[in-house]
Amino acid sequence: MTSTTLTIDQLCLSPFNVRKLTPTPENTIPIEASILVEGLRVPIDCHQMRGSNTKWGAFAGRRRYFAIKRLVERVDLPGDWPIPVVVHTGSDAELIEKSITENLIRQDMEDYELWVGVAMAAAKGHTVDQITHNLGQRDTKKVARWLRLGQLPKPILEAIAAGTFDAGEEVAQAFAATQDADLQMQVFERFRGNRYAAASHIRAAMGIGDALSRRQLMFVGEAIYRAAGGRYELDLFADATDDRGRITDKGLLQRLVEEKMAVIRDQVRASIDRPDLRFVTEPPKIGQHQVDHSLRVTPTAKGGKLVLPGADVVAQIEIDGGGEATVSYWWESRKAKHGTVKGKAGKEVAYTPREAIGNAIADPYLAKPRADAAIRREEGISQDATFALRAVRKAILRAALVDDAEAGGTEGRDYLVFAQFRMLLAVQRPANVGIRPIAEVHDVGVSFDAQELARAIVGGTPASRRTAEALSILHQEPWFTEPDLTRAYEIYRGADETMKALTAALVAGVALERSLAAPGYEIPLHDTVAHHAGADRDDEVRRHWWQPTADVLDFFPKDQRMELGHPFVDGATYAAWGKLKSQDLTSAVLAALTRAGGRGEHWVHPLLSFDTPRTGAELKEAAE
Repeated sequence: MTSTTLTIDQLCLSPFNVRKLTPTPENTIPIEASILVEGLRVPIDCHQMRGSNTKWGAFAGRRRYFAIKRLVERVDLPGDWPIPVVVHTGSDAELIEKSITENLIRQDMEDYELWVGVAMAAAKGHTVDQITHNLGQRDTKKVARWLRLGQLPKPILEAIAAGTFDAGEEVAQAFAATQDADLQMQVFERFRGNRYAAASHIRAAMGIGDALSRRQLMFVGEAIYRAAGGRYELDLFADATDDRGRITDKGLLQRLVEEKMAVIRDQVRASIDRPDLRFVTEPPKIGQHQVDHSLRVTPTAKGGKLVLPGADVVAQIEIDGGGEATVSYWWESRKAKHGTVKGKAGKEVAYTPREAIGNAIADPYLAKPRADAAIRREEGISQDATFALRAVRKAILRAALVDDAEAGGTEGRDYLVFAQFRMLLAVQRPANVGIRPIAEVHDVGVSFDAQELARAIVGGTPASRRTAEALSILHQEPWFTEPDLTRAYEIYRGADETMKALTAALVAGVALERSLAAPGYEIPLHDTVAHHAGADRDDEVRRHWWQPTADVLDFFPKDQRMELGHPFVDGATYAAWGKLKSQDLTSAVLAALTRAGGRGEHWVHPLLSFDTPRTGAELKEAAE
């Protein structure tokens, strides 16, 4: 290390200088004034540039360098003005560490510059221990975190530096919870442009701290999982008391879970002497979410064995929060438990509705059959298919509410509050506002087959995946995981408005009535809500929430399928369809409706579409 002088032409910024941004002219004015009056009081730290005999790189003193450069450019200083410098020697890593050390005490040093500097030193061969020592730090873990942050993919670091995310450092730590750069970029692309994205959202999207995976790991046993080659990546930024992490080999974990489940299933079958006992993945439900607790079965003990009341009882195994397996028994369906319900004139009915959708006005035993019969005549689809399509339409609206919420909208919350108030607190309950009281049991009497069909069709839609994605985010929130309800409520009250809006959107989605754009199943208020949530445009529905599938097309008879695709093909193609077998016709129509850039790429079946509501002026004109 030697002291000397150099001219501005002999100096340049060093690639080892951790400060990368060029200071603004306003930022260097005070230094320029000081130099003109007192000269340069603190020399610039530099090193001879690799492979050059005429250039020295400034690795500390960035603002001083630019201040002198600007003074020379304005001819306030001569070009050969002698600049006091201290020339350092050492390895690349040591020079980077000296740049970090010099800037650590400066208030204007950005966090991301520190992180990148530590990563640069590590890339030059220094260990975390060496960097910690050379920076004069005591906490090796802190430096390891800086290193992990500095190793984030460049687009993520650039977004943090640009202030793209409001919670910049927390978001960076969430991305850095894993070392998987491909996963980091996949999740980054999902949240790109969302300045309100929270760290918890990003960790959930990457599977960091996933509660289900953690329960499954406890169920299998971490030692067994690791012995089988499984990896568990701890979140470097988790609190000391939290072993939050990511299951890296989920496929392996699922295989180990299934192997252990198979043993438990055999044990359960032996304990009740029922080798044919069927196991289900979840209890029977009312709709898609609400468990039908009326179908739960408590076995009786007889002769040292457990006894079930009938052959239509199924079992379900659930892994609890402690990683223990719990077994429950259920009637497969209401029909299995109660048999068929008799309606008027002794006719068999599988439901007891108050009208086609709910809230009786018409004859309760005629409204729904009439609506189903009309759809069967017009569309050629079965009652079960009608139910499934109603579920798809509800799923589209539910997902639209979620997307509206994450974009900062409040449609879900406004709709929920308005509808619940009108139904529960108004003097006179309205006929139908398209949403049920949350405490009200719904879909009673709908056949088990219809519910299974709806669940299968809805589960494959982008709308369902969108909602599940949002739900998984909320499952990670402290107000959801906090066992003390009073404390949980206080946490929720302090949550940000975007999180509250997302929660309200999901609640509204759960409470939605099934509806369909057909007489007997229409709910005009759904169209208004869909309009404000952005679901009344078929191109938006196709882009985000729904795509035609062979299963849906197969609901319709052959001639209806041909008509669905007719507007999107030429006459010769349409004529050729008439000669195709049913399965081949479905494939051909589906191709016409899903071809990228084709005329059918924005098509949504009319039964699933939402109409744009008329304006007040239009309504007035229609009335006149």
